[in-house]
Amino acid sequence: MKKIIITLATVLFAGVTAFAGTTSTFIPKGTIGGGVTFSYNDYNLGQGLNDAGYSALFSLIGDVHGSLQSWGAAPWISYFVADNLAIGARFDYGRSSFDLGNASVALGDLANFSLSDYHFLKQSYMGAITGRYYIPFANSKRFAMFAEVRALGGYGQSETYQIQEDQKCGTYQDIYKFELGLVPGLSVFMTDEVAVEVAVGLLGFNYNRTVQTTNQVDVSVMESCGANFKINPLSLELGLSFYIPTGANRAKK
Repeated sequence: MKKIIITLATVLFAGVTAFAGTTSTFIPKGTIGGGVTFSYNDYNLGQGLNDAGYSALFSLIGDVHGSLQSWGAAPWISYFVADNLAIGARFDYGRSSFDLGNASVALGDLANFSLSDYHFLKQSYMGAITGRYYIPFANSKRFAMFAEVRALGGYGQSETYQIQEDQKCGTYQDIYKFELGLVPGLSVFMTDEVAVEVAVGLLGFNYNRTVQTTNQVDVSVMESCGANFKINPLSLELGLSFYIPTGANRAKK
């Protein structure tokens, strides 16, 4: 799996580098870039009966009350080793939580049960080396697409638990993750050196190792690796970026 990831990263980076000579200069060589990206999602459960497309599901699951939240922040810095082509580093912090106050499941004569006071919390810390190439729209100095390759690894923790008779019962996980991802996006310069950017994860190859402890007694280890090719709305990132050309390459937009 590691050899496949390294090979794919080399091919993607070589392709981007080869393409670098075919477009106009959007951000010149020698520019220093930096900024931060944010992501946030918030869902409230309990209105399913009023939502189109959920009638079949909520005929089985009723009395649902809960919430789901996820957010993340990622500061980054980069240096343009060629026109439009930057090498950089970033740090990602993410946090997700799910709180289910109550839910009942009715499967006819097969089974009927309910859940209450069910909680999930996950935090992750990731570091990444990045390579990004910009493709301006019709030689524009304000608008451009970009493609970013990320090689990242890091650590996360999660816990899933339920409160029963004032006792906390559940599962704790230590998560180790390595990933190679392709992230396309759009950059719009608001001033000569400040841009607003939006990006979304598209392609990823990942390896995960999870050490799980249940009720502080049973320990298990799980490993998984795989690939995905899809647009994930939960990975949508909105960022503010600063680009400072240096020396003779300092030019107005």
